[in-house]
Amino acid sequence: MAFTEELIFLILQFLREEGYDQASHLLERETQIFFDMKYFEKLVLNGNWDELESYLSGFTKFDENKYSRKIFFEIRKQRYLEALDNKDHPKASDILVTYLEVFSQFDEELLKEMADLLTLNDFR
Repeated sequence: MAFTEELIFLILQFLREEGYDQASHLLERETQIFFDMKYFEKLVLNGNWDELESYLSGFTKFDENKYSRKIFFEIRKQRYLEALDNKDHPKASDILVTYLEVFSQFDEELLKEMADLLTLNDFR
């Protein structure tokens, strides 16, 4: 590990110990040196989709490779399914158009199937 990386790791450790969690996650994202999987899991479990995508975007871009595309798709799909489960069809529709439409170039049929879920009273 280079001196700079060691220094950043020590700063991250200090920030966490002092309770500056947001600052530590911002530094992780900015430097791309340390990915905090526990933080990532916490965001998933709490449904913090915006922060989750923001954090992940510090390490990979949606179109960087097929794995990045897959994880971003799964995050956005979960957001969509939660809106459907809450019977919030306007929000689900917005998510479909705003966040999921970009994936139609990779699997148009899947997006059509997801759009069809909007027509159901209970998609389960």
